[in-house]
Amino acid sequence: MRVTLMGSGDAVGVPAPLCGCEYCVESERRRRPAVLVEVDDRTVVLDIGPDIARQLDEMDVYDVDGFFATHAHFDNYWGINELGQAAMKRAGHGREEFDSAASDPEFTVYGSRPVRTFTEDTFPYVLDYLDYEPVDPGEAVRADDVRIRAFAVDHGTTAFPTQGYAVSAGERTVVYAPDVDGPGEIPDYCVDADLLFFDGSVLDEERRGDRDATELREFARRFEADRIVATNVSEHGLGRHTDSIGEGTAFEIWSDFDSVSL
Repeated sequence: MRVTLMGSGDAVGVPAPLCGCEYCVESERRRRPAVLVEVDDRTVVLDIGPDIARQLDEMDVYDVDGFFATHAHFDNYWGINELGQAAMKRAGHGREEFDSAASDPEFTVYGSRPVRTFTEDTFPYVLDYLDYEPVDPGEAVRADDVRIRAFAVDHGTTAFPTQGYAVSAGERTVVYAPDVDGPGEIPDYCVDADLLFFDGSVLDEERRGDRDATELREFARRFEADRIVATNVSEHGLGRHTDSIGEGTAFEIWSDFDSVSL
């Protein structure tokens, strides 16, 4: 299993729009959240933010089995429009034939039923071309030896219910839990993972506002993962330089497109 963090940033990314602060100017670029998991000839992507087309292009990835949506916020889902364009090409929209097999992508989007409803209301046209399969917390999607199971995440909003995913192959598991605003139940299949991606905004008390960052860092440790990698990182938002983020915690701070083989 090879795992790549294609986007390590938060809702606005780094640099932040129209910002010339020292943290934006001196930091590496951070794209919106996305994780790529590759197992043999199977490929899945977790989260579908607005940078998804360029992220996949950067990785030379043109064949994806499934995209897994966590929730319908802009930074996590609005790349669905990019996928809609790809699916329109598959359907031959406006073209009589394809130039190559690479122009004919076949994939399925998975996510919660609320995200499906949001899509029907907001981007109904994309559902004319791509396949969206609902997956509820506790349910699994299987492709050969790869199993992806959803679990509920407390994002602190009823308007955008959120779920994370545990991707397993053989004895290896990676868990993806972005945008965590409160502790919750941890399913057995998320415990003792090789790698946990967890909301990195918990690394700063002030940024969390009225939420208890210490409690959420402890919640991350309860997953008992071998390694914890921060998502939703923003030097701009934290008001800190990269080398000081995560000090004194169990969190690792990665750059975009950092990878590990499990």
